[in-house]
Formats: sequence, C-alpha cells, structure tokens
Amino acid sequence: MGTIKSNSLFHFTLKEEYLLDILENGFWPRYCFEDIEWLIPKDLKNELKKQEEDNFWETLTKKLIKYNISSIAYPMSCFCDIPLSKITAHTDFYGSFGLGMTKEWGIRKGLNPIFYLSDNSIIPNLIRNFILKNIPADAINLLFSSELSPNTTLQLMKFLKPLRGRMKANGKEVTKNFDEECEWRYAPASDENNRFPNFLLNILSGSNEELLNSNAITKKLASLKFEPSDIKYIFVPEDSHIPVIINKINEIFKDYPADERLILLSKVISLDTIKKDF
Repeated sequence: MGTIKSNSLFHFTLKEEYLLDILENGFWPRYCFEDIEWLIPKDLKNELKKQEEDNFWETLTKKLIKYNISSIAYPMSCFCDIPLSKITAHTDFYGSFGLGMTKEWGIRKGLNPIFYLSDNSIIPNLIRNFILKNIPADAINLLFSSELSPNTTLQLMKFLKPLRGRMKANGKEVTKNFDEECEWRYAPASDENNRFPNFLLNILSGSNEELLNSNAITKKLASLKFEPSDIKYIFVPEDSHIPVIINKINEIFKDYPADERLILLSKVISLDTIKKDF
C-alpha cells in the first residue's frame, strides 16, 4: 500500500532564483489572497436585501457585499505533505524548484495543516457564530482600515479554506480543489506595533505598491529560518540544473562545516529522476 502522507513538508516555486533566495534568507511569507465567499451563504445575501435593521454580522456581511470583497490576503508560506509518488500535478501548477523539509522542523516552527470547509457541513455556520461572538465591537471600521489586531478570530481564519474555490496564479484567477493540496501553512501575525498588516482586503490591495511594500516588510521581519539539517530534499526540474545549485549551495553555506555542506549537496535531486523512479 502506498504512503498516504509524506513525512516531509514540500514547498515548490517557479524559478531557480526563488529557490536560491529561500536557501539564503529563509521562507518569505508573502500576502496571498484567500477565497472567503464561504463566509456569506447565498441565502443570507438574498435575505439581507429585505432587512432594514442590522446586527453586527449582517452589517459586516453587507459591507463585504457592497464593496465586492470576496478575498482576503494574509502573509503566508505554504507547504504540502503529498507523497512524492503523487507530486506531479502539484509541481506542474506551482513549479519544479523546491525544498523538502522535515516535518519535525515544521511542527517546531508552528506550521499547521489547513482546515478545509465543505459548503453543506455545519462547520461554516459554527465559524460564523464564533466570529460574531469574538470580533470586537469596533471591528467593522478597523477591518476596512486594515488595522484590526491579530485576535483569535483572524488567526483562526488564516487556516481555513473552502474545499473548492478561486485563487490567483501567475496573474490569472483559477478555480481549484484546495483539499487536494494537503496544505500546511506558516502564517505569521504582526507584532504589537503592527509593523506589517495582518491582512489586506481585495479593495485595499488595488495598489500594487501597497502589496509590494507589505511583502518587503514581511521578508525582513517574518521570514521562516532553518538549518541545513532541517532540509531533506532540494528539488530542481532536471539534472542539468544541479551544477548551478551545487555551486550556489557552496557559496550560501560557506561558513558551515564541510561535512554539513557535503550532506546538503547529496540532497539535491531532479524531479525528472523522481518521476522515473517513484
């Protein structure tokens, strides 16, 4: 029987330069937009049009509808524990350069699996009730200024996704079955001085400059670090990429003992080789 889950956490990216940046600086938590349409059931949208007096949840929902807010962005780095024997569809979508980290490292660093939500289960309603009880009374105004502190509700929402929804990939919007990704996530919260936004709404992220500035801050303040011993695999698309990666590893980790560098170099492997052998 094949392995259901990998004992490693994989992170893949599109370009060699991105992989080298991770090796040198750690995993960079960028703002990624999450589909939050599951928060607003279709029957609720229709019902709200008939009502005049609002409670907190209804007021918040009306604002989400009014401003056409269907996504929210959190700073995050994403991983998966899909077995290597089934990784091809994932790498075809996200890229063929990547790292495989020990799952022990991920748990130690606070990574957590995503909780996937089914439209017809009771879970979305339970979460809506939780939000209603736990978001502070002035949250609506704060929410639309993107200054809401990282309270329990926001932290919880960072780890929730619908089974199926929309996302942006290479500048295009696509529909995806998210549960197939077996995602683990690193989603840092800002500090008490709010040195980077805890989230960006889609109406607030219309400015590419704001997104770029926010990402630059998270790279400086919240990158996820590791040691060479935390790495199990270094992936490249084909064997022809291996010499460049080896040379760069020797540069990046020049201050580490030679035996540690040699062990790290032994972990470089091409996905082409994996596809042939797994």
